[in-house]
Amino acid sequence: MTEEQAKELLQKYLDQQASPQEQKTVEEWYATLHAKDVVLPADRKVAIREQMFIHLQAAMYQKPKYGKVFKLQSFIRIAAAVIITITLGISVWKLNTQVASENQITVVTGSTQKKRITLPDGSVVLLDPSAKLCYPKAFASNNRQISLKEGEAFFEITHQEKRPFTVHTTSGVDIRVLGTSFKVKSYRDSKHIEVAVVTGKVAVSDRKGNLGTLIKDEYLTYDKSAGQAAIGKTKATAFVELAFDGASLDQVINKLQYVYSIKILLNDSTLGKLKTTASFSSKQSAEEILDIICSLHHLKFNASKNHKTFNIYR
Repeated sequence: MTEEQAKELLQKYLDQQASPQEQKTVEEWYATLHAKDVVLPADRKVAIREQMFIHLQAAMYQKPKYGKVFKLQSFIRIAAAVIITITLGISVWKLNTQVASENQITVVTGSTQKKRITLPDGSVVLLDPSAKLCYPKAFASNNRQISLKEGEAFFEITHQEKRPFTVHTTSGVDIRVLGTSFKVKSYRDSKHIEVAVVTGKVAVSDRKGNLGTLIKDEYLTYDKSAGQAAIGKTKATAFVELAFDGASLDQVINKLQYVYSIKILLNDSTLGKLKTTASFSSKQSAEEILDIICSLHHLKFNASKNHKTFNIYR
């Protein structure tokens, strides 16, 4: 039964126009409500209680139809239907829940709740309280697009060179990446949108064009009214885990290149097939991680003067 059909059925029940079978459906529905474990914040419970009181008062004082006397049984049935209607409203509000439409999934967090979401490509999103995220059940073959409708979220994006990843916001600001980790803060009532990069590189744009490209430990603040952006250095550094389980050296290199915004070259292409199983953290320097990986495979490496390009060899 769809949400609209449920509303129509409840209205028929309230108007005493439901068939015996429809009445039975509503009453069985009501009977199951007590078994459900619905956890709500205190302020939301107060709002529901007030709304129920208003509906019940209206039901008690409405004029009888066709001269019939308003009976206690009818009142109880109406009261039950009102409670069901309020319960339906709870689900429609999508409090602390995950709702799937035909092709999209919407996740909403409560005022004190955080959620960890794994996207179809293996990317991870950490939603802060009072946030709303929409993403497809399956990404397209040539791109990955999701929408942060409200709130703050931290993204750890799986690197896929042929499928760029884009986060859309309600203010028209988009964040495009290939594989990295970053944080986005976008509230409807706030004058600004913030994007902070923990690892890798992202490009931020609005409807007019590119606003800037951010690398590790940089952030961008966007003024919605002025349509202008400012870039600065982050004060506090966050870290992400870099785990490899039987990954090829080519895959490891691709990940490190995006995490640290560096270039890593192999003097022998066959080295790219070597398998690596190890865990690191972005708090470690690129040189430290390369030193460990090369030790595992009995390889060597050297760095350019600016430490932006590395060569791996036997």
